[in-house]
Amino acid sequence: MFKGTISFMTSLQITLISMVVVFLILAILAFVLSLFKYIPAEKVIKIKKATPTITPKKVEKEKFDPSKIKSEEMQVAMMVACIEAAEEDKDAKIKVVGIKELN
Repeated sequence: MFKGTISFMTSLQITLISMVVVFLILAILAFVLSLFKYIPAEKVIKIKKATPTITPKKVEKEKFDPSKIKSEEMQVAMMVACIEAAEEDKDAKIKVVGIKELN
């Protein structure tokens, strides 16, 4: 492109002009992005329904006691579930809170 060598002053001029162009473009982008706060957001219309809300009553649950399980199949299922749950962690503290048979 150039015939011969480029002087130090010419290389400084090219560098400065390039840097000015880059920072000018960045300033323009920052100005355009700052204008986005003036664009109004979409309005959300809330529709109120006249249906009354029903609050559920708290149901007292009896505590689960593994010693009450009489079926051998249920005991085996509980043990297998505990082993599978604790398999990933050596120090796992598994607490069985309930067990029921699915048909």
